[in-house]
Amino acid sequence: MRSLHAALFLAVLGLYQTVQAAGEPDLTLQFVGTQHPSSFPPLIWLHVTNRAYTPLDLMDMMVSSELLIDGKSFPRLSTSFGGRPGIPPAGDWEGCLSTEDYAPPITPGKHQVSLKMGGTRSNMAEIRWPAPVDWRKGDMATRLKEVRDLASALKKGLPRPCVEQWLTVKDGGEQTPHQVRYYLEPQIKVVVPYSQAGDLGNEDEVVSGPVKVYQEVRLQD
Repeated sequence: MRSLHAALFLAVLGLYQTVQAAGEPDLTLQFVGTQHPSSFPPLIWLHVTNRAYTPLDLMDMMVSSELLIDGKSFPRLSTSFGGRPGIPPAGDWEGCLSTEDYAPPITPGKHQVSLKMGGTRSNMAEIRWPAPVDWRKGDMATRLKEVRDLASALKKGLPRPCVEQWLTVKDGGEQTPHQVRYYLEPQIKVVVPYSQAGDLGNEDEVVSGPVKVYQEVRLQD
């Protein structure tokens, strides 16, 4: 009888632990950025999968998240989060995070980075962090070079909110459907095509093709 009770206890405990584990999301982390040092810092491209049968409070988990760099923890300082507030059961979310939200003193060089949310931790990603660059110390040629480098980093499938952490100003005038024209100083335009991505909630637009860079004065609305 005792062995039966013990077996039942272990079975219930295993089921409880399975349910607990199922409540934690899957986190997949990678860095996205330019191939060469530039004034556009790398971003964390995060994919969150809710494996539970109940909604995931993404806002709460994100605000209480920690960035782990070379084994050292940096709690999130920013309480704002531009992504969706929650993920439905068996749903997904993709977006980008800035390391500035955690304010770690990342020095130029190679680092090991992961993200902790609740009781789960993402994969470990390696980043060779670049030294900061002030584009104003260069000329038009160097500025165009770094913007074209950024355009190459805007790969197909990258969520639009990630792009708009770098490209923050839309050009004036009439915009072409299914693509957005951005303006960067001095007199540089970046045209990014987008398409619907499916089940990414309110962040369902992603880069859908090659990005165009050219010189032109800013249009006014």
